[in-house]
Amino acid sequence: MRARATAALAATLLLTAIAGCSSDGSGQPRVAKAPEAPSGVGSAGPSPSPGRESYALGDTVDIAMSGHDFSVTAIAHKDRGVPGPPGLPADGQKWVLAEVKLCNKGGKALGVTPFAWSLAYADGSRMEPTHVSGSGVPLPMYPLEAMIRGGDCLRGNILFEVPEDYPRAQRVLYSPTGLDEPVEWVVPKG
Repeated sequence: MRARATAALAATLLLTAIAGCSSDGSGQPRVAKAPEAPSGVGSAGPSPSPGRESYALGDTVDIAMSGHDFSVTAIAHKDRGVPGPPGLPADGQKWVLAEVKLCNKGGKALGVTPFAWSLAYADGSRMEPTHVSGSGVPLPMYPLEAMIRGGDCLRGNILFEVPEDYPRAQRVLYSPTGLDEPVEWVVPKG
């Protein structure tokens, strides 16, 4: 019985290795559906997700995803007296600023955009960044799109146009495509 179980396990591992390493001849990986479990075998239910972790402004968070290793930091949040280009923002609006930093710790280039960042408010609303340039904008600005080489960092300000009567944001969020849950930094009451 033990020899049969060992042989079955070896065959399963061999098939898994072949399926995981096969390609379609173009060098691109091929993905195949996994065999279904035999009937009568149930899968374990989902395990409870751990509590959502929040960080303080200034804390650095390491992320590994999609073959990239990098770190992100929400450095600061400012919602009063943020300058902007003449004539902006629109009437009834104000500028809110988040200063952020991203460091590529891996070996291949990493593309970044300010649109992976947002602000979360107590009423459940979220504000996405706006990108303006010109005189009066608080420098350095986080670039609209950039590639960061391995070992390099990018730091800059991201502007958000928010209704003037909005309270202070509760959290700064980082949620690039491919990340299951956003990383969040708590904005202190101020």
